[in-house]
Amino acid sequence: MRKPLMVMGAAVMAAISFAAPAQATVNSVDRPFSMAYGNSTTSGTIHFTDGYSASVSGVVHAASGSRMVCAWGENGNVTTSAICSPWAYAGGPNQSFSGSLQIALSGGVQRVYIAMYDENITPRAEEVCTRTSCTRLY
Repeated sequence: MRKPLMVMGAAVMAAISFAAPAQATVNSVDRPFSMAYGNSTTSGTIHFTDGYSASVSGVVHAASGSRMVCAWGENGNVTTSAICSPWAYAGGPNQSFSGSLQIALSGGVQRVYIAMYDENITPRAEEVCTRTSCTRLY
């Protein structure tokens, strides 16, 4: 009777030690991004963590009118709130922006979208970035 209990106890302990919580990803990655609309530009870095989040930091420059850049994360049909820059105005200083995006699902933040808007809040340029690349959408 003792031997089966000891074997069962060892099996339970082994199962507990292997049942660690799943992480979103295996490693962290820094992905640079840059995009232009005419002579207005934005550039920065997305840091995909080894957990469920990604942090975004960048700068926006307005060559004409005013420009704002927003970034948001996605995993399947789950989307984060957006991180937006202050408005950059032509002839004014570049505007910095940064923030963290988090999705508590397996895989964490899988894609980060970055969009540049004009003074009418019309999107003028957009790209999507993953851990491996960034692709211009328009």
